[in-house]
Amino acid sequence: MVNPAAGERTIAQEPTARRGDLDVLRVLVVVGLVFFHSAVIFGPGEFPVKADTEQRLATVFLAFGATWGMPLLFVISGMGVWYSLQSRSATAFVRERLRRLGVPLLVGLLTLVPLQVYLGLRRTGDPGPAARFYSRFWDVRPVLDFPFVLRADPDGGLFETGHLWFLVCLLGFSLVLLPGLALLGRPRGERLVERLGELLGRPGGILLPAVPLAAVEVLLGSEAGLGAWNKASYALFLAYGFLTAADPRIGKAYRQHWRSAMALGGLLFAAGGAAFATASAHGDPLSDMDPLGMMFRLLKSVDGWLWVVAILGLARSRTVRPGTLAPPAWHQVNAVRRLGANLNDAVLPFYVLHETVVVASASIVLTWKLSPGAQYLLISIASLVATLLLCELGVRRSPITRVLFGLKPIRRPSPQSRETGPEPQSGEQRKYQQSAPRAEAELYRITV
Repeated sequence: MVNPAAGERTIAQEPTARRGDLDVLRVLVVVGLVFFHSAVIFGPGEFPVKADTEQRLATVFLAFGATWGMPLLFVISGMGVWYSLQSRSATAFVRERLRRLGVPLLVGLLTLVPLQVYLGLRRTGDPGPAARFYSRFWDVRPVLDFPFVLRADPDGGLFETGHLWFLVCLLGFSLVLLPGLALLGRPRGERLVERLGELLGRPGGILLPAVPLAAVEVLLGSEAGLGAWNKASYALFLAYGFLTAADPRIGKAYRQHWRSAMALGGLLFAAGGAAFATASAHGDPLSDMDPLGMMFRLLKSVDGWLWVVAILGLARSRTVRPGTLAPPAWHQVNAVRRLGANLNDAVLPFYVLHETVVVASASIVLTWKLSPGAQYLLISIASLVATLLLCELGVRRSPITRVLFGLKPIRRPSPQSRETGPEPQSGEQRKYQQSAPRAEAELYRITV
């Protein structure tokens, strides 16, 4: 609670004003995926459209981005789960997830992913008539590989989830982990979270979450098609994000240790790169159970967590006053919050659309006789601009497309409110609205 006499929050209290740092981080990571997936065209890894030769610089860029990009997105999404559950029941949360994630996932699988697979086949050969191709794309069989329930039939099926694997994992893990996460909101679970927050706040405690990650990656291996991480690791990152939002001491630990986490993360990235290069000469470091492959995955697990801590801590240090968890003066972060809030509404449709736009742009640009660097810049910039335009003109302004891409319906003011305008509010009312937990939870009804 806020002490009225003191007028500010203490160290042990979480600010409930809108988290502009999370908004901005979410936007930056999703926008960065345009540049990341454009680099995949020129680097290792599967992609519908590929350049003729690989570029070493693209390989290094992809390795660095894969280390922390999707883990950070799952952590931020886990924090959003905590905020969402503050204002709704578990049943309402399930309905919301199915509507806000399930609907755009289905739309993307029916339209966008088949289109990018078709464009890829057209570049390498003849995909055949569109109707026949679409039939082959949906030649699937059920599998027991949660959260994935469908796979392409081995006899000619073309089905894949493409970049929408993130929505599959986020939706599946959110629903499966829901009972356990809901228990953490009860008194006994809150005491457990408090003890965990105390533990992570101790010297070296910030490294403890890397232990389960390392166990998963070393023993089960990583999956190249899922951002070079095991899908079970993403479930852990989602849970870590939930715990981060549940106890402010965890966020405080991020802020205190972000510099050391970044420095150690840089060293481990260099060591992991050397281990990967050595292990690649003998096999696949992502899945092999030889000592070199396991060592690489161990280094990657700790390194990935350190970069998540460093980035969250850096962002938090720029939006929270030293010695308190309250945000700094409004004028210091107003621009950041306004930018994050305005762009946050477009994050989900941007994510759903961006890879298909990258594939379409690359299928054209790669036919031009340009240097790889010029091709990369053209593909990246054209894809970024086209995706932003599609989000703004093709999705956000239509009630139908807003529903199809998981956005909330546009609430139009009633005739009476347009005539009279909003009722004036006192300073105390505005202060209460900014700090009310329910208002905070409403702002985090969906995270990607």
